[in-house]
Parts: sequence; structure tokens; C-alpha cells
Amino acid sequence: MKKLEHRGLKKIAILAWLATILVGLPRTIQAELFRVALSTKDFGYLPLFVGMRSGLFAQENLEIQWIVVNSNVVVTALLAGEIDVAGIAGSSMRAAARGAPLKANFFPYDKSLFVLMGAPNIKRVQDLKGKVIGTTGPGATTEVAASIVLQHNGMDPKKDVTFMTIGGAETSITAMRNGIIHARAFNPDAAYIMKKQGFTELGVLADMGPWPWAGYSTSDALLANRRDKLKRWTRAMVKSLQLMLYRKEDTYKYAQADFSHPRDVIEGAANICIKAIDPQNPGGATDDAMRKNIDLTITQPLKLPSSPPLTQLGDFSLLREIHKELGIAGRK
Repeated sequence: MKKLEHRGLKKIAILAWLATILVGLPRTIQAELFRVALSTKDFGYLPLFVGMRSGLFAQENLEIQWIVVNSNVVVTALLAGEIDVAGIAGSSMRAAARGAPLKANFFPYDKSLFVLMGAPNIKRVQDLKGKVIGTTGPGATTEVAASIVLQHNGMDPKKDVTFMTIGGAETSITAMRNGIIHARAFNPDAAYIMKKQGFTELGVLADMGPWPWAGYSTSDALLANRRDKLKRWTRAMVKSLQLMLYRKEDTYKYAQADFSHPRDVIEGAANICIKAIDPQNPGGATDDAMRKNIDLTITQPLKLPSSPPLTQLGDFSLLREIHKELGIAGRK
């Protein structure tokens, strides 16, 4: 009888010991789904892919689900709560200028990533006088970028060239080969591939001053009701930009995993992205740069009598909180 009691007590002691160990183990918490809309998969969104590859979003208990969404429906999707953020801030800001409850909340780049590329027979910007420059549409960022390069080189975009809506990158390259257009602004990876094919680099926008670029937007409802979720995404994005700034080799490795380009193209394109990040204000934009962006891409194309106030189109309050937590000075 005593032996049975001893064995029973021993079993209870072992079970109690195991229970203590199990209680002390960390519990696996299912990551929260975070939906991101992109206009396409390109180098403009490199910080998002770096954040996923490096595990920065996982550290914030977020599972990123990215989907390609047409810019024509992104506003509806944001307002309906079908996506959390959209990497198509321009569309959201134009809707916000008309009263939609949307805000730009994150700009990975302080400068444009575009590179103005010329046809092989165009050797310098001045050779574009009297020629045709392709764009994705009237007043589009491709047209604004080309205009900035022209002005930087002493030319008048309204008098010295003609702009033509030509479509996407592949269509534009074919049009340049056939002499239909003579130049167009491209993303950095496409530009580096074109250089290897004999096209001419005419201007890198990242060398020509600030222009908030590749921005993300969200809804006022998410900012108000799911602030913690959005803050975790913002924190991971800021850390991704810092990784790109200070760990170039890792950045090249992560970029190579998501974009099937040769190593030299990866490095060249990634270096333009890194150059366009503001280390003192990662993810943010100064008031002056935002006003210029709004004037060029919203006020003028929409023919508004005046530019909307910054607070109507953007909300960087979460970003400022993150900067403070991480000891980043930020800019105003």
C-alpha cells in the first residue's frame, strides 16, 4: 500500500514539474494579417520586400499579404476596409483633396527613383529639343519627372518637347526602338537593364532634390480604430529603411530573392533606392517637399484654385511616434 502511495505521489510530482515547464514556455501567437495593395511589383516597393525577407514584420506579429490592385479601385478598397494600406498614395491623396477620408502616412523615399532614359541616338538631354517624350498619362509622375530633368538642364518642358501617352515600360521601350518616342522616365531596375542594351541615361531624379516618393496611404478609420496594428507596420517599415541604409549586402541579397535580375542590375537599382532614403527622416517628408509634391501632382493636374492643407492629405503622427521611440531626429 505504501509503495502504491509513493508511486502516486511521484507521478503527481512529475506532472507538476512538467506543468511548471510548459507554463514557462512562450506561446505561439498567430500573426495578424496585414493587407497591402501595390500598383505592381517593382523596385519602388523594395523596403516592403526587405522587411518581409528580413523578418521585421514577423517581429511585429504581422503577416504581410500583398496584392496588385489597379489604381482606379484602390480608393474604394481602402474605404471599404478591404486593404490596410495602399502603396499608391497619389490616388488616395487626389481622392482626399476631394474630401475622401484617406491620408498618406508613409513615404519610403525622400527623392524620386525615376531615371530618365533616352533612345540610343539621344546622347544628352539637349538632344531632346523638338523630340517626343513618353508618359503614362497627362500630368503623371513620368511626365513630371521628365520635366524636372529638362528644367535642370535649362530646357522648357512646355516649349522644347512634346509629351505623348505611351503606356507601360515594355510598350515604351518598343516605341523608343521604333523612333515613336525618344525618352521616358523608368524605374531604376528597368533603367539599368536598358543601359546594358544601349539606351542612354539622361538624368537620375534622386540627384535632383527632394520629392516624396512611393508613398503609402490608409483610411481615417484605420488610423482611428486600428492604430496599434498600423503602428506595428510603420515600425517595421522604418527598420527596413534603416537596414537598407546600413546593411547593403543584405539588401542586395533580399532584393535578389524577389527580383530576378543580374547582380549588377540589383546593385545599381538598389543603390538608387538607398540614395533616395532620408536617414534623418525615414518614412517621412518635409512640409516643403509635400507642398511641392501636392502642387505638381494634385493641384495643377486637377486645376484646383489652391492646394489643399497638408493635414487634409497626410497624417504622419504614427511615424513621429516611431521616430521618437527609435531615437530618430526627424524633420519638419
